[in-house]
Amino acid sequence: MKFLESEQVSVWFLLVQHGVSERAVHALMAAPKSGGLLRDLQVALRVKIEELCQRDALIDQLELELDAKDDLVRHLQAELDRQRSATQRVPAPAEAPITGPDEPQRTKRQAISAEPSALDPSQLSHVTLTSYCKTKTSSELIQKALMDNDFMKHLEHGQILTILDCMRPTSLAKGCCVIQEGDDGSMVYVLEEGMVEVTKGGKKLCTIGPGNVFGELAILYNCTRTATVTALTDVKLWAIDRQGFQTIMMRTGLIKHSQYTDFLRSVPSFQSLTEDVLSKLADVLEETHYSDGDYIIRQGATGDTFFIISEGQVNVSQQSASSGEQAPVKTLSKGDWFGEQALKG
Repeated sequence: MKFLESEQVSVWFLLVQHGVSERAVHALMAAPKSGGLLRDLQVALRVKIEELCQRDALIDQLELELDAKDDLVRHLQAELDRQRSATQRVPAPAEAPITGPDEPQRTKRQAISAEPSALDPSQLSHVTLTSYCKTKTSSELIQKALMDNDFMKHLEHGQILTILDCMRPTSLAKGCCVIQEGDDGSMVYVLEEGMVEVTKGGKKLCTIGPGNVFGELAILYNCTRTATVTALTDVKLWAIDRQGFQTIMMRTGLIKHSQYTDFLRSVPSFQSLTEDVLSKLADVLEETHYSDGDYIIRQGATGDTFFIISEGQVNVSQQSASSGEQAPVKTLSKGDWFGEQALKG
């Protein structure tokens, strides 16, 4: 299948692997009809938090084992050095970590855990997000900074615009501390004017100029600040706190989940499913993008993916048995779907 339009095409797809698809679909079909979206979201959130905690515990355990092995290697190296010094009658060198000349010393990872939101999803419709006026120049600078940030650039365009709209201004004089190492962090900043210096343990790491994001770890995890940020000049900043960020993410997530459910409900193959099952299917929908001319499915390939078009147009063609050329069959657009037979194994 090939795209006709030059616009970017966003296709929502449900990926079901062979061997897993039959069990997953049968499990969903056998799911009870009671319950609702809120309960499912809460259960899914608890499961994700438990998985992250187990992963952190495993990593910490492996780090302890690695530290013990490092200590053993250092001890054996020290014994070897002492033996050599006794033979050569020279003083034994001081004990040092066993690393190559260009190999950086391993630093212990700071344990952090995903912070569950205290917000009630059922109350999100009543939460008011405060907007702050910005000039066109400020808006463009903030948007570019968010898009250039390694974490923020993966957010949807609508989410970035909402975050931009809710960022509030703040100003600090030269020498003021923006972030203090070791403090609890809850704000992420975009620097519009001035310069700031980043230090850790009193040692300078770098300087940050206008158009950059810093402190973003605070909106992801409930952990202490890992470095100190000090204003080298008078600075103008834009900031958003963790609760505001979580509200935006949860609200847009619920809206998208509702859209996914509506689309699934419009597919004839799914019209016999209950709302609870449709909600679970919507939970595992993912979004991907294709450019003009990209192939989504090739004739003869094994199908294991169901697609719903959310934007753009898709050209369906079929290879002629006689001539071997691709002959157009039809054109699909927003709201159409294809590949639903892949879900049936």
